Amino acid sequence: MSKITQYIHDFFTWWSQGLYKGLPDSLRKWVQTDSAKLILKIKADDKVEAIWYQDGKSQERGDFSLNDAHIELSDLIPKKFHKKKYFIELQLDQKQVLFLQKKFPENLKDNLTQAIRYQIDRLTPFSSNNVFFDATVGEYDKSSKHIIADIFVASRQMVEAISEKLKALGIENIDLISVSNSKQALNLSTDGMPNANVHNKVSRKPLLFMLAVLVLSLILPVAYKARRINQLDEAISQLRSTASQQIAIRDKLFEAEDALNFLKEKRASSPMALDVVETLSKTLPKDTWLERLELNNKTLEIRGESEKALALIDILEESPAFSDVKFNSPVSLNKKNHRDKFHIQATVEVSHG
Repeated sequence: MSKITQYIHDFFTWWSQGLYKGLPDSLRKWVQTDSAKLILKIKADDKVEAIWYQDGKSQERGDFSLNDAHIELSDLIPKKFHKKKYFIELQLDQKQVLFLQKKFPENLKDNLTQAIRYQIDRLTPFSSNNVFFDATVGEYDKSSKHIIADIFVASRQMVEAISEKLKALGIENIDLISVSNSKQALNLSTDGMPNANVHNKVSRKPLLFMLAVLVLSLILPVAYKARRINQLDEAISQLRSTASQQIAIRDKLFEAEDALNFLKEKRASSPMALDVVETLSKTLPKDTWLERLELNNKTLEIRGESEKALALIDILEESPAFSDVKFNSPVSLNKKNHRDKFHIQATVEVSHG
């Protein structure tokens, strides 16, 4: 196998295991496949029941005795597996195993067997070097944050004695040691680190199907968005064909609005001459007439004659339409009609609109 092929294989193995762990327990059975194995169930009087287990189905392959020298391993294995890989499971009777229950903190849940390994001497009458053991979580109390561990312990001397008898019958390797009728899958070992290769594997077919669905879920939205982008490009092209005319019309409207605003501002900031004349006609005495009127922005200058020119300053000051009223030149007398000539300057405060 080349390095590239090995890398690809390792990647998909890692990916499939991670995906499998992320599935709920109720769905795992649909993507799980069982390793083919020969189960040797130990009974009383050294009797052994051989069972072939594959893809969730069991098939009895016969009984024999550990003291029988005439058993052939090939007779216990289906013919098509004579040259294929399979595992041998030694299944101990419950009477051959010591069963214990022990409370532990929940943080030991993922490393339970390792925690028990260091306590075998205290929990059992055996030393840690003289047992095969495994443990599973029997109960999990989330409120108290504790777990109840189900611990299974078998004497190493007994297990090795059985293994020696099986070797004499041609059964050399035992891949898995379990316990009959246990609620959970067990794999007893001397160090709490059983062979992971004998565990159930993840079927590739459902995972490949899920991978295909995942790829489609990524491709289809991209294809749909690409189609929508093309439609938007066509719509934008159509809008661009008339955009220049619309922009020109908009600019003209802005120019007209600016001109109107300019006129309104001028009208608001510059009083009209007619408004000023009308106001003066209402404010000035009847014996006063004007000869000249000049209006520069809000500065008003008036010239004329009046019988009482000096009183005009007070009259105009009292009017709300004018402020800052003053003579621009001294008042003089017209000898012909005995009237005062005046030249007055004021700031216009006339309200108009």
